[in-house]
Amino acid sequence: MSTVCRPSLSLPDHVVSLDDVVFHMEQQHSEHDRLGTALNLMRSTSVETRHLVDPLEIVTSPRTFGQRMRRYAEEGTRLGVMAAKQALDEADTECAEIDNLIVVSCTGYLLPGLDAYIANQLGLESQVRRLSFAQVGCAGGAYALARARELHRASPGAVTLIVAVELCSLSYQAGDSSIASFVSTALFGDAAAAAVVRDNRPGFLLEDTYEELAPDSIGHISYVVDELGFHFDTNPRISRVVANAMPQLRNWLREVGEITEPEFLVSHTGGPRIMYEVSKGLRIPAEMFDLSEKSLKGRGNTASVVVFDVLRQTFENPPNSRDSGLIIAFGPGVTTVAVTGTWVS
Repeated sequence: MSTVCRPSLSLPDHVVSLDDVVFHMEQQHSEHDRLGTALNLMRSTSVETRHLVDPLEIVTSPRTFGQRMRRYAEEGTRLGVMAAKQALDEADTECAEIDNLIVVSCTGYLLPGLDAYIANQLGLESQVRRLSFAQVGCAGGAYALARARELHRASPGAVTLIVAVELCSLSYQAGDSSIASFVSTALFGDAAAAAVVRDNRPGFLLEDTYEELAPDSIGHISYVVDELGFHFDTNPRISRVVANAMPQLRNWLREVGEITEPEFLVSHTGGPRIMYEVSKGLRIPAEMFDLSEKSLKGRGNTASVVVFDVLRQTFENPPNSRDSGLIIAFGPGVTTVAVTGTWVS
């Protein structure tokens, strides 16, 4: 049976507070006609600190797309390899045992991809099967776990290494004065995480997977790409899309496991409003989001990394053996991804 072992988390050295970022945006956009509203939205994100691959003065300085992507290659590989090595140690697993490598990242572009760089630096076997996902955004962590479950159904006994790398600060655009830019500047942080999926280990036993692409929501979470790089854009109506997705997800939970209320939860942060809609729609107690809120508060929204961070914290005070759990995340599309499982001690 395929179990997600204790994940690892790799954080950059530079730490920035929300107050620092709000002050920067206030100075950068002092003539903005909705400055007060924009700054209040930044403060409402619940984020207090985040980790960045560069000091704030470098993050906020002008950079070309090429400069950003070179930084992505350097730091993305370094942090990804660091997280992977720690995850292998946590799972008592050797590089030679890895059959599959799954890499998720939506914050940069490389050819060959991060998967090739990470596989080479780890010294994985040359025949390792690699899957790389670059456009699933914040759903990436849950998406990777769902794909790992499918791989293990096809090849029982396989060993899979998942690595998530997100360097969101490389998308900061000094000249972007949109409200979405203010919010994303306050919300997103940099991090990498990794986890091993294999049999006969304690952790989250993967069971069933769910995925839904919401109709008429393509533009709700998106990148606009220009000569300077990525401009992240979100539509405030995303919370309504999430709310509308909950009844179908609740029905699916009842069908596959005859449960609608899991005994523990590994939820992507998204933001306070997203967590509220999930809590309301699935009738999950608000305290089940405590670890997600802790991740958001201390590290910001780290996109695909979040579910591994929350799962890592879950290991620190683990559920009872055989407790039912749910992993859930949302990404571009708008896509809902969920994975059910059981805790194995």
